[in-house]
Amino acid sequence: MTTQTKRSLPLPARQRRYLLGLTLALAGILLTLLVITVNAASHGPEVPGLESVLVGQTVTPIASVTPIASVTPIASVIPIVSGPTPTPTRPPVVIWKWTEGIEEFGGAPGPTSTPSVYYAFVPVLYRNDLVVTSSWGQLDVVANPPPVPPTPDWPPGLAGQTASKLGLHAVVNNDPYIMEFIRRVRPRVVKSVDDLGWLSDVKLVSPNTVTIGRISGQDESMVEVVDPATAADIYIASQLEKYRLNPGVDFWEGWNEFVPVSYQRMAWYAQFEARRACAMQALGYRAAVGGFSVGVPEYADMAAFMPALEAAYRCGAIFTLHEYNSPTLTCGTQSNAANIIPGAPNFGNVLVGYHTLRYRFWYEGYLKPRGLGDLPLAISEAGVEGRREPGGPCNDPSGKAWKDYDDYWVAQGFGSGGAEAYVNILAWYDQELRKDPYVIGAALFTVGAPYGGTSWSEFDLHEVLVPLAKYEVTQQ
Repeated sequence: MTTQTKRSLPLPARQRRYLLGLTLALAGILLTLLVITVNAASHGPEVPGLESVLVGQTVTPIASVTPIASVTPIASVIPIVSGPTPTPTRPPVVIWKWTEGIEEFGGAPGPTSTPSVYYAFVPVLYRNDLVVTSSWGQLDVVANPPPVPPTPDWPPGLAGQTASKLGLHAVVNNDPYIMEFIRRVRPRVVKSVDDLGWLSDVKLVSPNTVTIGRISGQDESMVEVVDPATAADIYIASQLEKYRLNPGVDFWEGWNEFVPVSYQRMAWYAQFEARRACAMQALGYRAAVGGFSVGVPEYADMAAFMPALEAAYRCGAIFTLHEYNSPTLTCGTQSNAANIIPGAPNFGNVLVGYHTLRYRFWYEGYLKPRGLGDLPLAISEAGVEGRREPGGPCNDPSGKAWKDYDDYWVAQGFGSGGAEAYVNILAWYDQELRKDPYVIGAALFTVGAPYGGTSWSEFDLHEVLVPLAKYEVTQQ
């Protein structure tokens, strides 16, 4: 039995054209996807799947954030190969740009308060369509940027660590001279505030440098209201993640420039710092206690702080404080006198001062008699900070920071220029610090100060770093 198949009627011409167009469109889309896939596989850095990035990984800090002005143009790291290969369109390149936040510097009391500016590190997308005669190829990823090309003025670097005790305090690592100084000098101490990841780079190039970190912000409303041990635990808990993310920090400061005001407040603060020192040791971190401003505390008040220094000694912490002076660092220093600061006894030939070398009051009068004289001390801020009006001790011509004194120093014969004169003034301080083996070093305030008329630009040490390096490499 045969079956007759009925033939289909032909489609109208309009429908045939429609289906042909649809087929061609789909074929074009598939071809485009195929070209993109092949191009990505052969002309660009391979991006691993998200799962392979996250599984079994731990978070590590960004070693450094490069200001936009110093980012290497992408054309300089892309190999240029001549040939007939058609030039593709460059993919967008994401770089990190440093921008100053919207908040201003805090108006903290006292002339020596440290900055608390808000910084925003935000990703900015740039499309670079520069035409080159090659495919863009594999982008060379460098974990650590190369050293800045040395200028003729930089001295040869040291093979070991300098004997000088002059180190650096940083607001933000935005100056290539900072790491160049560290590579050549290998200073004994470096401190940074908030911008902390780059301290891991410091430890790579100078492992014996003691690094100190501080995270700005403190709630002093807890003083004499909350139990000091509880307050310390609250504070540590608020900072703990940043401690974990920044293994380049050796010692962590706590509150900045706490002013006791009364013996009772100092006693509360001592218990707070004692708890913080030992609790941080239990967590695998090390604390820096104190953080007092220049001229603080008074002699009698230090007795109330001794529980914190005793705990620091037991629990592997260090003692930190700040010293500033003007018009030079020798102003107000003397020996063989009582009451150089109120209530202080005569310590004989020991040179002390109401601002500079004030730390010796605490070691000669309190720590050494208790068997704690080798408790490590870091002057975590130091330098020249001036009076706001002419006059006062040592005929101070007045000024805010070292840059305001350069003409005065040159006239007094300290150097041929302000930076050279400042180094000569600092050299005297360095020689005194080196007499005390318990002193780790002094972090000079400051490098990396944001520019643009901010409160700290007058302190910026950029011009001082080369002459300071010349001095430090000679100290053996």
